[in-house]
Amino acid sequence: MVSKGAAKITLGGKIIVRGWYFDNISSQGYGLNDDDVAVNTGGLPVKTGSLAAYSTNAYLTVDAKIGDNVQGFMELETSGGESNKSGVYFWGTYDTKPNTEMKFRQLWLQYTGSGLLGAPAGIKAGHMPIVLGEMQFLRNDRFGDDAILAWVDPMKELHLLIGTTKLNEGDITESKDDLNGYVALMTYMLDKDNTIGINYLLAHSDGNLPSFYALDFDTDIISPVIPGCDTLNFQNVGVHGNGKIAGVTYAAEVDFQFGKAEAVGFADDADTNPDAKFKGWGVFAKLGYMLDPVNIRASFAMGSGDDDAYDNDIEEFQTLQGTDATSSITIFPHYTMLYERAVRTAAVSAIVSTYPGGNIRSTGIANTTYYNLGFDVSPIKEVTVSLDGFLLFATETGAWKDIVENETGERVSVDDSLGWEIDAKMNWKLAKNLTYFVEAGMFKPGDFYKDIFESGADETATTAVHGLLLTF
Repeated sequence: MVSKGAAKITLGGKIIVRGWYFDNISSQGYGLNDDDVAVNTGGLPVKTGSLAAYSTNAYLTVDAKIGDNVQGFMELETSGGESNKSGVYFWGTYDTKPNTEMKFRQLWLQYTGSGLLGAPAGIKAGHMPIVLGEMQFLRNDRFGDDAILAWVDPMKELHLLIGTTKLNEGDITESKDDLNGYVALMTYMLDKDNTIGINYLLAHSDGNLPSFYALDFDTDIISPVIPGCDTLNFQNVGVHGNGKIAGVTYAAEVDFQFGKAEAVGFADDADTNPDAKFKGWGVFAKLGYMLDPVNIRASFAMGSGDDDAYDNDIEEFQTLQGTDATSSITIFPHYTMLYERAVRTAAVSAIVSTYPGGNIRSTGIANTTYYNLGFDVSPIKEVTVSLDGFLLFATETGAWKDIVENETGERVSVDDSLGWEIDAKMNWKLAKNLTYFVEAGMFKPGDFYKDIFESGADETATTAVHGLLLTF
């Protein structure tokens, strides 16, 4: 629905009904209480009972445009119960209303005009999805962040932006639990089809190291510890590009990380609680070519790993890919349907991740190398089919060898083979704005899992999803 007059109000939304199936993935071993989080040992490809359920997502949007310069946007999304990290409610409410609430996923306002030197400029403030470049390092598009962004376009091809995000506030009378992000970026359009860019992010805190925790050995409960360091100054520089040349589509990104967390553990003895120095890196590239009627795709990514679990250098590529404190059903797939989304990854030192102890899923390409080949085809106008294959490897296994040796007293060999995965998708347009879809994935784990975790961690994990999507 669209209103008329000076203020143009557009209402929209979507409804998604899905049936889910997962098999041979151990459940996540934590609750959703931020103060009492159980040790996470889940996400392993072991023999389990299957999970099957139906769920519903609902989104409502209000897009308010007042004149040519002012805009406000609201997006409400289903939330299971009172959780801030849920996007669905599960079926099974016999003669009762669903146990769900609608919570803001986006809530922001924006002003654009001709400001600095008469160039187009703008400011945007509120809660919104935040991503950088090709999203290999920063991808907080599931639930979003609170941010203030300001930009200017001094020339048609050049875009400059600076911004700040409040990642954690905690007690408003205490500064040590604050975690703030500062970002700057520049993109330049070489021509109508090709763009390059560079971005910089600083995550700063005077005591909040997101993954630092304390373990209660009697209850196996871990809880965030603040302060977990003296100061945190983590920095990432990314260079990226995307476009199309001679019919070949491409995208690429390279990230470099530096900075440090001073006096981790917040003790006076620097030898006991040394500075953690960030030295990670990541690379990503993909190509595509339409050989009518088939679109052929290939991609490669590598995130650095850590060769020593107990030194001061954090060589593993740190990523901000969203929370791990939610179910696989809620998480958006980043590249595979099972690995990284439902099955724990090879990440071993996710220091800057959002979960106490470090994320074990939603780690992007941290300590992961993958090779991907896929294609898309439309056999008929209303149907699109996609198929993807992935070969997955741990970039580095040294830190895992240290951890196993520390726990068992024996130095063992750890294979770098994470396994392989095949994912398939089908979309069938039934009517205007109504689509039926089917998605399926199969992950065959490599020897990495049984070398580190247990001999039974070698079961093939599977998933299947089907559903209806209505947009309006």
